[in-house]
Amino acid sequence: MKKIFLSFSVCLLVVGFLADCKDPYQDFSPGAGDPRITGTWQLYERQFPKDSLLYTRNYTYGVIIVDKREVKVVRDSTLTSRDTLFFARRRYGAVPAQTLTFAPDGKLTASGDEMSYYNPIKLYRVDSTEQDGLGVKLYVNTNRANQYFRQGVLFKQDTLLLRPKCDGDCYLKFFRVR
Repeated sequence: MKKIFLSFSVCLLVVGFLADCKDPYQDFSPGAGDPRITGTWQLYERQFPKDSLLYTRNYTYGVIIVDKREVKVVRDSTLTSRDTLFFARRRYGAVPAQTLTFAPDGKLTASGDEMSYYNPIKLYRVDSTEQDGLGVKLYVNTNRANQYFRQGVLFKQDTLLLRPKCDGDCYLKFFRVR
């Protein structure tokens, strides 16, 4: 009887612990959204690095004698790469709409092919505690843990400028739709 009671108690204890487990993503909230950023923003310009490499091949020739004739042969070749990194600027029209929607409760939704980078991001928070100035923390849920990365943000009337981290002057310009 004791064995049955003990195994029943252990079973109830395990079931109690399992029933108490919750998805941490549902409980997490970065807080209320900043009123300056809440609303729907449409992308109209983006500047991004366009990376490519240009290769030039250099040959060192030599001459050997084969059957009493001089034959030119390649003795060595080197491949020299030249970085041709430059920044591309692209403008977007109204159709198809490329939008980010910042909800008042701290949720973020993205729509459009060019906004696919922002699709896994579900939460945001405008934060100025970093030394870089005003920025927006974008939260990604990875392996049931909420991780954030930061992008600089600048507001000018109905224009939003997001500044992702990159080597150079990268940005995304949006105008407020609603």
